Amino acid sequence: MSTPDYFSLLNIAPSFEIDPKALETAYFAQQRLYHPDRFVKKSPEDRQAALLRSVEINAAYETLKKPLTRAQYLLHLQGIEVGTESDTVKPSGQLLMETMQWREAIDEADAPELLEELDNLLNTLATKTTTAMAACFRAAEWQAMAQETLRLGYVSKAQEALAARRKRLKTRSA
Repeated sequence: MSTPDYFSLLNIAPSFEIDPKALETAYFAQQRLYHPDRFVKKSPEDRQAALLRSVEINAAYETLKKPLTRAQYLLHLQGIEVGTESDTVKPSGQLLMETMQWREAIDEADAPELLEELDNLLNTLATKTTTAMAACFRAAEWQAMAQETLRLGYVSKAQEALAARRKRLKTRSA
């Protein structure tokens, strides 16, 4: 038996743009149907099948609730791997340059105002990138969506680096 795709598993239409509340509702509806507690008095095979389905439902929800992992999954369904060890798409030179500039700015930031500016920049980039990813999905422009997905991954990593930099500066000043 093959595993259905995550959208089918949750009974929602494949899309990049997903209403978080609708996704959560779909998740809980499926989880109620297959939760292992409902199968306590069933055969061992039925209990095992319910447990496996429950695990699949959890994986589907965790993947689809975040824009980055949702985009990676949608691209995976198209045969394009992004954000894995077997990536089929490489970042553009422009994206690599942007990423290096963000990282340098983060490493050099030594004042709360600079950190705040960088935080605003990265949040704006994340929003613009997510919007671009949605447009690429609607137009079935998979390679462009892959580049935007890479960008969002790099922005997310830069945001993590910024949070770590902010924490280091706080501990120094304390």
